[in-house]
Amino acid sequence: DYIKYSKKEEYARYLERYAEHFELNEKIRFETTVDKAAFNDQEGTWTIRVSSKKDGVSSTDVMTADSLVVCTGSNQTPKKTPENIAKFSGQILHSSDFQNHSTFEDKRVMIVGVGESATDIASEISTVAQSTTVWSRRPFIVAARYALVAMTTPGFDEFACMQDEAQWRKLNVADFLELLTTSRANSALPTWLYAMLRHVFWRSLFNDTKNPAMQMLGKTCEYACNYPGVDSKTYFRADQAGWVTKNSRLMQMLADKALEVIVSPQATFSDQTCTFQNVVVHNDTTYQLSRDTHELTRDFDVVVCCTGYTNDFPWLDPGSGKNLDWCPRTWYKHCWPPGFKKGELAFVGWARPHQGGIPQTSELCSRFHALLLQEDRHVLPDNIEELIRAEAKAETEFYNLSPHLTSLVDWPSFAHALARMVGCEPKTPSLVFAPVSWLKYWIYPLWPCWFRLVGPGAKPDTYHTVMDRFPLLKSNVFLDPVLSVVVLPGSILQKFLVNLLAFPLTWGRAGSDKLFDLFGKSKVNVLHGTRLRLRDLFTWSM
Repeated sequence: DYIKYSKKEEYARYLERYAEHFELNEKIRFETTVDKAAFNDQEGTWTIRVSSKKDGVSSTDVMTADSLVVCTGSNQTPKKTPENIAKFSGQILHSSDFQNHSTFEDKRVMIVGVGESATDIASEISTVAQSTTVWSRRPFIVAARYALVAMTTPGFDEFACMQDEAQWRKLNVADFLELLTTSRANSALPTWLYAMLRHVFWRSLFNDTKNPAMQMLGKTCEYACNYPGVDSKTYFRADQAGWVTKNSRLMQMLADKALEVIVSPQATFSDQTCTFQNVVVHNDTTYQLSRDTHELTRDFDVVVCCTGYTNDFPWLDPGSGKNLDWCPRTWYKHCWPPGFKKGELAFVGWARPHQGGIPQTSELCSRFHALLLQEDRHVLPDNIEELIRAEAKAETEFYNLSPHLTSLVDWPSFAHALARMVGCEPKTPSLVFAPVSWLKYWIYPLWPCWFRLVGPGAKPDTYHTVMDRFPLLKSNVFLDPVLSVVVLPGSILQKFLVNLLAFPLTWGRAGSDKLFDLFGKSKVNVLHGTRLRLRDLFTWSM
């Protein structure tokens, strides 16, 4: 009856119940390793060699399959320690090796990275370490999970809220970040207007002396879109230009002076000393890059690399003549590599939403893959290589602040693109006969249940169960003046006037580095081949 972010234990229990409900356990081979999977081009099948060890007894087996779906996730193989950090003589570990903060007591610790893992690890370590320094090579963007609450409640502790069930129950739909980032009304805005709302919000926090954490958040985010050397179009994409750390703990710890943040493109190590060169941000003080470089020097005992993971499939042989690229952007909609048009190979879990979690994109990919495996029902496009290149180029240009995060997708755009493929685009409720449902359709977060209303695997009862638990009048969405004054009118104007005027010029254009994509299209129509259709100009469909 209320929304919350699940703890890992809760999510594990959910997966266990899910497996039990659908009787999946009997179809899963536990404690089994895939040693080799090779594709036979002539037979069109996979030969898979596996090994297992149960009760101390080892065994091997060979099986064949028509389709191989890799669902191991993109966080399997930690990236190697960067060469400059490898020169550090103290202890170096990857975030995947972090267990708890107790081993860092009274130590001088450097955290490399500013993602969710880095934020949590830095916050934990700072409670016991002698000093904690967070280093990022470039300015970054942070979002509070509960933006409205954080902005209006001085001293709001996001992490404490997440630990308190009673506080969870008080939160409404309007309190969650997803409302601001995934609703159809926001997605219908042009990218430039969507970005301007962010800039206005960030700048409004500059003088918020009662809430130092949010004040720092506003300065940090605004600077990330304006710092010297960044592409000028980044300003008109704002937080959409790269990965957003959806965790404001770092800003709170910074405001409490529990740690320091250094943004510097270069860092050199000598023994246990690190010199940060060309520093552009140190805590909340901004330095402009110039010939007079600004340097900071720190000594550390431990470096924790929150530098992410790499794709590595040494066990997978795609067959003769197929040289697969492990970059997700070389796979159609980040799932289907070219050369396997009938679904012989798929990677589920490599479409990482800019807003939301991987399970929701994986669900849509899995639904279409199931259709691919039904003979003569669905096939991948004949011009799949051309489409992959165009969509990859658009993503690379759009997400210029996160050049190495190649699994990144825009959830609203991606969801509608996959829904068109699956055939599960929801029909827009009638504004006249079902105004409450229409408002929820237009302003509520783009929850996955929307795509269970129609099409293959439809479960409309599930949709109604979810929506009935969140009545419109209790959502507090209308307490947000920006929604009523800017977002709703702006999205309607864009949808039925600007899109109509720009349609002849923008239809079919690919890429995100063009003025039309910033000013002439709804944001939802910029990426992932989610083209503006003629019917979208005259109906409430996306």
